[in-house]
Amino acid sequence: MDTYEIKERFVPFRKSEIIDLISEEGGFAPEEQEKFRTFCRILESIYHYQFHSKLEHLKENYYPLNPDRDTISRRNYSAEDIVRCEDELLRMFGEILNDANYEQVSEDDLAYAMKEESLFKINLFVDFEDFEKQIIFRRGSRTDKVNVKQFFFKETLREVPVYERVALVVKFRDARYFETQKRKDLKFEPGSMIVKLFKNIPKADMEMLFPNTQVRMKWKDILTMLVCAVGGGTAVLIKAGAGLIAMFTVLWFMTAGFVSGYGSLPRLGPAQISAMVGGMSALAAIAAFLFKQWNSYKNRKIRFMKTLGDNLYFKNLDNNAGVFHRIIDDAEEEECKEAILAYAFLLRSESGLTETELDQAVEQWFEQKYDIRMDFEVKDALRKLQELELCNAKEGAESEIRWQAVALEEACIKLDSLWDNFYTFSAQNP
Repeated sequence: MDTYEIKERFVPFRKSEIIDLISEEGGFAPEEQEKFRTFCRILESIYHYQFHSKLEHLKENYYPLNPDRDTISRRNYSAEDIVRCEDELLRMFGEILNDANYEQVSEDDLAYAMKEESLFKINLFVDFEDFEKQIIFRRGSRTDKVNVKQFFFKETLREVPVYERVALVVKFRDARYFETQKRKDLKFEPGSMIVKLFKNIPKADMEMLFPNTQVRMKWKDILTMLVCAVGGGTAVLIKAGAGLIAMFTVLWFMTAGFVSGYGSLPRLGPAQISAMVGGMSALAAIAAFLFKQWNSYKNRKIRFMKTLGDNLYFKNLDNNAGVFHRIIDDAEEEECKEAILAYAFLLRSESGLTETELDQAVEQWFEQKYDIRMDFEVKDALRKLQELELCNAKEGAESEIRWQAVALEEACIKLDSLWDNFYTFSAQNP
């Protein structure tokens, strides 16, 4: 498995399917299959309980930063309280994203997105000075092949790196910053924090996810408009030139006559009046042309904005507090799947497995049976089993550590005892 350049930690099967696959292929007797499913149900319940408490912690710390809150609070949050909530929120959210097998997007990847040509043929600008903090996480990567238009009707096949899931956390600067910048009509609340989750985002288009993204024309779009404007403007000027010359000639003689006549304007004949009308018509034609060019620019920008909006509409999965629910669910699934896989493969081996052998066994199972190349988090999986007391370590040949799963029935008893002790209450006699 070390020959692959990119391997994702994400287990690309649902938890229920992992349980079905192991039950059917694990060599269990019928009664053992049901016992294994019981083991999995109790394990699911334990992780659900643990992650629910993490969700409540996230929501509590996000409250003073949430721009969508619709409840009132008797508590007055000080500046120190808000900083503490923010730090705790980012710390825990980062841990949960890691549990859900997300990776943090590096500065190099973000720089790549800023300079690489967009798949949607629009030029975007992000003012990162608006943000006090910004963090991006992603999960799942693939390469799509798409047809991209080049010139006229010509299309070329292009390979596009795509992130299957992208989580974005942005903290805006406070109101004082935007006041000093003389920024008005903001589309966001200064000092707030927004959390967003997207799907199927091209690596080169991550800048479109930021809330302050501005659409700007590409140089070729500007040059196309300039060429059209110069060509059309030249034709209009040639057409209107005679009228303008005649009008300015009449104006010149009127001005000269006014000066030489000591304040009295000379009388205009039919020819001069006709020249003035023609000149005014020429000016109107030039003004109409300039208005048309400005309107064309605005319509082109509106089309670009629509392209951006349409893509974000279908790629947005959740916003703000709703993201926490989805990511918590993902993390719960991933943690549970990893623990179930590690326990099942250790249970299959009578002599136990080393950490490396367990890692290879799980990865090869996915590759050989389902053509899926993944990086199984063996250390994290063994840590979870140890915490639940579902495996034992013993020293093997050459002092290597081998891991052995506890028997299935014993494992069910341990998990059931742990679950029962989550909820304890003892009434004290007065």
